[in-house]
Amino acid sequence: MLSFIEKTLAEQGFATCWRLEVAPLIERFGVSRRRRLISASLITGIAAGIAIVVLALHTQIDSAGFLDQPMNRALVLALVGLVVICVWMALLPAQPAFGDAVRRAVELHFASLLTADDNTAFGEVVLQDLVTDGVLPGREYRLTAHYAGTYGDCRLRMIEAVAGGHRHNWVELLVFRVSLPTAASGEVYADSRADRLESRMKAAPALRPWHVKNDQFDGILSIVTSDIDTAERLVTDSLVETMLRVQEHLANPLAKRRGGAPRIAMQAAQGSLLMVIEMPVSGRHTASLSPTAASASARELIVRFATLPALVDDLHGRVDTPPAFAPLSVTDDPQQTVTI
Repeated sequence: MLSFIEKTLAEQGFATCWRLEVAPLIERFGVSRRRRLISASLITGIAAGIAIVVLALHTQIDSAGFLDQPMNRALVLALVGLVVICVWMALLPAQPAFGDAVRRAVELHFASLLTADDNTAFGEVVLQDLVTDGVLPGREYRLTAHYAGTYGDCRLRMIEAVAGGHRHNWVELLVFRVSLPTAASGEVYADSRADRLESRMKAAPALRPWHVKNDQFDGILSIVTSDIDTAERLVTDSLVETMLRVQEHLANPLAKRRGGAPRIAMQAAQGSLLMVIEMPVSGRHTASLSPTAASASARELIVRFATLPALVDDLHGRVDTPPAFAPLSVTDDPQQTVTI
């Protein structure tokens, strides 16, 4: 896994960042693992040789036997313990910090679009507003990452947070926020949890259901709006396709690490579009990544970062801009400019 194979337009050029940040760490991890295996094999071989000598002495020495002497038995047990320890050390996985290196590589890849924002207070305000609006349940959230930037004339923001401190209700949270290109007279809400929208409609009688002409989307998310024209203008076919891609990559209920069904929600109101993804997990997953898992983690992070410009392109109707999640074709014009 010293090299990264680019598969989508959003990943185009990421191999260089991978080579700078992650590949050296993987190489050192491989060297360290080979050294451990060689050392364990060498010590095991020496111990096995001594054990053979001991057994030979036991068969050759008369009287009570070689192993009947307490000192000799202790020596044999010590050799057996040494062999077990060496084998255990060789098989024990190392603890490489691939996770941090992968995030640094993705941040470098998107440095011209998003940068880390130290203004955690604003991120906390965004989360609190989502709780007040009923998009998020009322609980304590802790920011783990906060990014901000601009794309065209739109302001971008991505927030990562966690909630819950118990083993069975831990939740990872993703929030994407982009400014709308024009002021919207109505409000639009979408949610994979229909019961949340039903509660919202009871609290706001002006909201009513609205459907898109996409069976897959309607099977995953429900939409309510206070203004049909606003919904038709914002929820275009391209936005529907982007949300389906995001659901597939970031909120897939078949993901192995999830402790429950993920939830995806969208809110277009007060000049901003916010997309929220809640991902329940069975507990805090702090285990270090393997080289193979590091590659998968990089692809997921790239999808996260690429979601923001994809949403902006959809809202602005930039049909000439290739979608960020499109497969990378080897026949693409090398002079073509792709914005991610």
